Amino acid sequence: MATFAIIQFVKEGNQQHFLTLFIQNLRHLPAYLLVAYIFNDYVLIRQYKKQKYVLFTVSSLLLFYLGSAFDRLFTVYVYEPIFRAPPFEQESVVEILRDWEFLITGYFTPILLATFAMTLDRMIRARNESEKRILQLERDKNKAQLAALKSQIHPHFLFNTLNSLYALSLQKSDKAPAMVAALAELLDYMLYQCDDQVVPLEKELHVLDNYIELERLRYGDALDLSFSPKGQSERAVLTKQLQIAPLVLLSIVENAFKHGASQAIAMPKISIDISRNGSELCIIVGNSHHATDHKQNQDNERGIGVNNIKQQLELLYPDHSYTTKTTAGWYEVNLRINTQI
Repeated sequence: MATFAIIQFVKEGNQQHFLTLFIQNLRHLPAYLLVAYIFNDYVLIRQYKKQKYVLFTVSSLLLFYLGSAFDRLFTVYVYEPIFRAPPFEQESVVEILRDWEFLITGYFTPILLATFAMTLDRMIRARNESEKRILQLERDKNKAQLAALKSQIHPHFLFNTLNSLYALSLQKSDKAPAMVAALAELLDYMLYQCDDQVVPLEKELHVLDNYIELERLRYGDALDLSFSPKGQSERAVLTKQLQIAPLVLLSIVENAFKHGASQAIAMPKISIDISRNGSELCIIVGNSHHATDHKQNQDNERGIGVNNIKQQLELLYPDHSYTTKTTAGWYEVNLRINTQI
């Protein structure tokens, strides 16, 4: 109604007050609503969407013509007796229905525009709802996939750690109680604290510390390990306001220990370097291996942990790169992720 009032207000050169024009145009509202709802809720659904195009065309023209007649009838028999000063003549119903030229020129176009506006509004709303449903389905799918990946990571990690604990218990080592305590803290994190899509990087580094402590207890001095950053101040700069998907770092580091330190190497070497550039996180993890062991090199690339981490990265980080490099006796993973997801 406001749109039609504005058009009429401009067209008539501001000769009438806008509020007056708006109130006058309200008399068309019953006809506009009636035709628009019938067209959208019946004609479109029952005829156009069922590909009854001839019937749809005829029904639409008839609907708009009868709607124009109804609009004229409402004006003559309801609006004018209230707002028009008598005396005045009233057209009969038959005269109104027969005066097709006046109905088309005076009423048909506004009703058509009003109906089109409702149709367009419904189309936009339906499209937005459809896009929301698709996005929600995609989120639910990704969430389910991530949950499945995590359910694979947990047993995989637990199996390897329990093997280490079992070996220490057979040796009646004093390191076993410390390993149990560290393992309990790790399991508490994985089971109860990493259900969110992202967690503070500081928390992930603490998990790595526990995992590395477990491995140190297992290997003792027979392990050459470097982990950067080391100091608290360096870590504070690295982790400030930075978040990451849970278990990403742990999966990469665990894979390095599995295919590096756990192999029969005199002095296994593990290198972990984590740095940042703004919101971009760079992780380089390397491990020594037998240069001639081709099967081990293939396991590095195709292990459960590697597949899980690649799938998780694809789901969470559209902007990331995961590359590997194998040289004589050394395997390295280079991961770059934009943490702004």
